Amino acid sequence: MTFNMCTMLYVNDVKAEADFFLALGFSEVSRETIMDFETVVLAPVAEGNARLQIFNIDFIRQMSPEVADDKPSILFTVDNIAELHNKVAAQGGFTSELQDMGGKHTFNFQSPNGSYFAFMEA
Repeated sequence: MTFNMCTMLYVNDVKAEADFFLALGFSEVSRETIMDFETVVLAPVAEGNARLQIFNIDFIRQMSPEVADDKPSILFTVDNIAELHNKVAAQGGFTSELQDMGGKHTFNFQSPNGSYFAFMEA
């Protein structure tokens, strides 16, 4: 049995959110329009089994209003934390300083649509 994971992000501006993650090195897996709303699936590693699917929050409010305001808390682990910190900071918006947490470097940041994420070295 194979398991894959797809975390759904509900945002006001799908393009801005997708462009942000693409600038960090994520790969676009798919892009489609559902009921006049664009949705984009991205992957941190193209051949990996983790995905982010970005939906317009207005679409979610129509289809599943009970989850529209839910925001996931996502921690990505990477081996090039300093390089990624520089990439995130270059996109503008809030990016924390690199910090030591239990012997590993970490930082958090805010995406263009106001969601917070974190990276930690693997």
